[in-house]
Amino acid sequence: MNSGTISVAAFLISLFVYTAWFFNENLFSNSAMIVAILLPLIGIVAALFAKNRSLKAVGLIGNSLVFVLAVIIPFLSTLFWSTP
Repeated sequence: MNSGTISVAAFLISLFVYTAWFFNENLFSNSAMIVAILLPLIGIVAALFAKNRSLKAVGLIGNSLVFVLAVIIPFLSTLFWSTP
């Protein structure tokens, strides 16, 4: 299994887990968020070493998108969300 295939598989698995968690928060709880954070990071690193250009593009774009949705946006919202 080459690194491009690993990257795309990490993207698809993390996308499925994050989507399932998004619609039902109690489904996986903390383990889903760990998967939604770690798999895109692994996928981005694997995509950087991929030889196939299309798998590299899918891996980088897809894993980056999941990482932004699962980590960056929630983190930025905590910086600007002020509760009294």
